[in-house]
Amino acid sequence: MSDDDLPGDAWPDGIAPDDASSGERVHALVGQGRFAEAHALVSDAFVERNGSAGYLLRAWVLTQERRPAQAREAVDWALALAGPGETADVFVLAGVVLLSLDEPHAALTVALRAAGADPDGWEPSVLLSDVYRRLGRLPDAVAAARRAVALAPHEAEAQVALARSLSAGRGPLGRLPRRHRTEHDSAVERALTLGAEPGQLVAPRGGVLLGGIGLALFWGVELYGIESGGTWQLVSAGAALLATFALAALVVRAGARRSGISARSRLRGIRATTRTEMVGDDWLWRIAAVRLAALLPMPVLLTTGLAADRGWRSGGWPVWAVAPLAAAGLAAVASLLAAARWWYGDMYARRMLRYGWLVRLQLAAVGPLAGVTLALAARGRGAVSGRTWAELTVAHAGWTVAGCGAAMLLTGRLHAQRRHAL
Repeated sequence: MSDDDLPGDAWPDGIAPDDASSGERVHALVGQGRFAEAHALVSDAFVERNGSAGYLLRAWVLTQERRPAQAREAVDWALALAGPGETADVFVLAGVVLLSLDEPHAALTVALRAAGADPDGWEPSVLLSDVYRRLGRLPDAVAAARRAVALAPHEAEAQVALARSLSAGRGPLGRLPRRHRTEHDSAVERALTLGAEPGQLVAPRGGVLLGGIGLALFWGVELYGIESGGTWQLVSAGAALLATFALAALVVRAGARRSGISARSRLRGIRATTRTEMVGDDWLWRIAAVRLAALLPMPVLLTTGLAADRGWRSGGWPVWAVAPLAAAGLAAVASLLAAARWWYGDMYARRMLRYGWLVRLQLAAVGPLAGVTLALAARGRGAVSGRTWAELTVAHAGWTVAGCGAAMLLTGRLHAQRRHAL
């Protein structure tokens, strides 16, 4: 199901019979770029007669017209009017519009409602597959597409969803994993036989992964400059950090202006979706706990770890400089825990602390690392040998690397177990 596709003969069941032909005409007019005439058909009276379905048809027209703020407002009205007995078609169309508006988390909430309204329907499963693929959750996307194919093996859209979700798992060199090749080839062949276009069968590859790798390399270079250079390297790294945050703020503001939704509202919506999914999937909080554990040693490495490295190379910093660094590192660790509580909720935050052994282990280590660094700095410049500072530096770096390695292995194992359970 393409993000902007709305078949002319598949309007939601909520469209009144007398308006069905108008819906088809709207589809044809939009295809010709005649938006003013399309809006004349989707009038206020049309919307009032058809309720949620009418608002969603208006939202679709606005989306094709590149008016995202008005389209999102129409979707919100449609969902507000949708009652407990609303048909799944309405939610499926809402999800398609939200994907077109680049709102995959909001689309996920709607897709889950569609699946709840029609558990045996293949269209909600296709929508879920598209949403999960956009979110980068490929095992979930493949599982949803497989459900759609099992429910409707002769529907082209179901086969397309399976082919696209499998093709999204291609490696950096464009090769599919061997375990997916036979299934992918079969889905492609069936989709083409059922009338799908070849261009529909390949998932577009975004630049998120490459952008993340580039950002990681950039900060690796900056940290190396801090570690090996002097004051000017610290100044340049601080400037780079400020520039990174400024650029991120500009991107967030531009997205809010384009969609008409504030960053705070968007974040709260994503948080609500995350918590909702955790209720029905016990693996997710375990994976989240491991990711939290991987982040916990980072603030200490970048604060007291830096101070220990300076002590190794230049005899150390005075205690009045190390003390604020240690406090900042520990405050950042506390902030990560508070953020986890705010994001996942009290119940899951407590569960991560109680049952997440890697989280507890990391918390047990960050305090001693910061405390030992502060204690050595308090002994005075030159009173501690370079070898002691070097050992403390290696302890900071080694613990961080070991923690990240353990987190990667454990995350991979949990994901594999979750894939088998889907």
